[in-house]
Amino acid sequence: MIVFWRLFLALCLTDFVFFHHTISDLQKTHRFGAMAIRTGTFIVLSFLFCHAYLGMAWPFFGLIDLPGWVCLILFALFHGFSDYYFNFGGKIAHGYLLSFLIKNAVNLLFLFLIAPLHTLYETGHFFAEHWIIFLVGLFTCTRVLGWFIFSIEQDRYGRDYPTFDERWMLMMVRAIFFLIMLLPGVRWLVLSLIWLGTCLYARRLRLMDISNWAFYAGVVGSVLVGFLVRLRFYLVG
Repeated sequence: MIVFWRLFLALCLTDFVFFHHTISDLQKTHRFGAMAIRTGTFIVLSFLFCHAYLGMAWPFFGLIDLPGWVCLILFALFHGFSDYYFNFGGKIAHGYLLSFLIKNAVNLLFLFLIAPLHTLYETGHFFAEHWIIFLVGLFTCTRVLGWFIFSIEQDRYGRDYPTFDERWMLMMVRAIFFLIMLLPGVRWLVLSLIWLGTCLYARRLRLMDISNWAFYAGVVGSVLVGFLVRLRFYLVG
């Protein structure tokens, strides 16, 4: 699973860190330019992270073995297409949430079906490298979870994209919950409660003016992801 998790990280960086809101706006005026930027970014990142595996034969959907670099180019084209095709926001009920879920589900399924899973034998377990899993967990808490919450609020309230201050403050809150979960021993429990109390006090002072749902979804999601990464670090070995 070394390759799959590296591709997961490349996809996460492409969609949720570098260009997500910028590309979403660009699609409204320059659709193919936005697709080209997203596709090119993923190709560069995936080639960088998986350079040692590009010449290996990858099982393309279990139908035919293709070189890794060919599979990545085919996925990158599909990725650019899916971002345009699975875009239901404002067109149907819960369109933004459905766009988020379906688009990411089909892309992850595509990656899973082309990744050379026999690299599992190189590590002996499903979750391969510590640093990759750490970065996947961190970006999932800060960016993926944030976009998930935002997509629901778009459907429910029709809200605009969060301001710079709001976005980075909430990312910091979730990141700290995630990092606390990785501390050894049981100190994570005490520090999580302290940090939760600090955040609640900040909300009382209206330093974080967000809905209860968005706040607690961010807390629970970050703790859950942190707990899963913690299991990888301390139990899997």
